[in-house]
Amino acid sequence: MNKTIKTIPRVAPAAYRYVQEVLDFGFHNAHSVGMTARLERDFAARFGQKYGIAHCNGTATLQTALLAAGVGVGDEVIVPTFTVFSTPAAVLQCNAVPVIVDVDPDTWTISVDAIRKHLTPRTRAIIPVSICGLPPDLDPIMELAQANKLVVIEDNAQCVLGWYKGRVAGSIGHFASFSFQASKTITCGDGGILTCSDDTLALAARKAATLGFKDLTVKPGATVVPESLRCRPDYQRHASLGWNQRLPEVACAVALAELERVDELTEMRRYCAMAFDQVVREFDWVVPQRTPEGYVNAYWNYAVQFRHDDVPWSKLLDTFVSLGGDGFYGSYQPAHLEPVFANLNRAVDANPARYPHFAGRLPRYCKGICPNWEAIQPRIAMLKTNYFATDAADQQAEILAQTLKRFA
Repeated sequence: MNKTIKTIPRVAPAAYRYVQEVLDFGFHNAHSVGMTARLERDFAARFGQKYGIAHCNGTATLQTALLAAGVGVGDEVIVPTFTVFSTPAAVLQCNAVPVIVDVDPDTWTISVDAIRKHLTPRTRAIIPVSICGLPPDLDPIMELAQANKLVVIEDNAQCVLGWYKGRVAGSIGHFASFSFQASKTITCGDGGILTCSDDTLALAARKAATLGFKDLTVKPGATVVPESLRCRPDYQRHASLGWNQRLPEVACAVALAELERVDELTEMRRYCAMAFDQVVREFDWVVPQRTPEGYVNAYWNYAVQFRHDDVPWSKLLDTFVSLGGDGFYGSYQPAHLEPVFANLNRAVDANPARYPHFAGRLPRYCKGICPNWEAIQPRIAMLKTNYFATDAADQQAEILAQTLKRFA
């Protein structure tokens, strides 16, 4: 590994200039300096899609994609158990049924076999998640989608410039969702973007993200109806259901500046991950997430499984921190074991008339339905890769080595 110290700024220098342009122009309902248009156009092009639609966050992008795809009451959407709650929550917000399935035991991404087993006539969409920066096995997922007329929404909140068999993650599904939340590779504090190449789906998504205004277009930055139309008293504005999910132009300005240095940001994350990887490879009881041949992991974090059963997870964390480590995260609870789902099961059982779209259709969200991830999840550690200097990453890797040696 190249030990030459490299440091990059936390915020792109261009962000200050772009924000100043927005502020100097001022805030207007129908006019702007075009930062939203530039972000939507450039992001879509960089990630292999025709259209980009900026959003207020990366959960809203999923909601929009589902609504644009026609997913609604009682429909089923397949999602993995290893994901942030936003993924199944977006399904619930469409009054659809999240069908939560298991993951591959080595990559921890959604299992294609599990998808296949859970397909029913009510299945309308699949949301494969590029978890920790690693894309799932997308080719067979797309084949299943084509055979069953399903929409695939890539959830790439944690994957910026990950690659799958020669294609950038986000260029393969019918939609791809990205997050600009503060921990993400490209950030403007919060926000997100949805990309798509299908003209019909993209237009439906633009409308779904903007209150269903009927005369919107998918032209970059077209987030308002022309004033010449909406000023008229007889103008009927809303022809379909939509939310107000737009991203403010100040935030678009920051996200655009970060997009312009995305290679630098991703390179630094990979450096951090490889610093940890060199340490981990010395300990056979610490097993990293497997990156299959032909895949490129974007390493939103560097995730490992501890297989030293007599060492408590909390003891490893406490030792790491006591030695000067920056801490690490455990995995989120398996999605199907989050209390909201047990509570929903109870609510539907107690009052099925209130939930006619769920009664008799909602799965039992309980232990045992995703055995692979249930067994792995308690021993996962997700190490941070959002350092902006190589010497900081090297220091954290050395502290990790000291920690693991104490338990070897």
